[in-house]
Amino acid sequence: MSQYIDTMRNACVKLTRPRKLVLDVLQTAKQPLSMKEIHKRIRKKADLASVYRTVNLFQTLGIAREVPLGEGYQRYELVSEGRHHHYVLCIECGKLENIDICLLDQVEKMTHFKILSHSMEFQGICNRCAG
Repeated sequence: MSQYIDTMRNACVKLTRPRKLVLDVLQTAKQPLSMKEIHKRIRKKADLASVYRTVNLFQTLGIAREVPLGEGYQRYELVSEGRHHHYVLCIECGKLENIDICLLDQVEKMTHFKILSHSMEFQGICNRCAG
């Protein structure tokens, strides 16, 4: 957590109670969360507007990233230095699984681009739903 607090400190951004709460929720989450899911976990301690402002600030600071899964709303997760995640989402039951592979290096070699950011998420039907 200290890397995120250092990032805020270096940007002269105070670690307010709502920011600490959102940071804690995102850090303990096992998968990306929507704004409503984040708010639900801290409901009595911060309002939904504070959650939106905080997550938007975290994105601006590079602390959090949006995870587009094609669900009609966005999910968010903390950015880990040197690591990022990709996901596969079951369109039937909503099961979300982390994928531990990334093609970034291969794409850079094939295209001779220096990739600055990317998103690679999959949608499908899990074994249980396909069944």
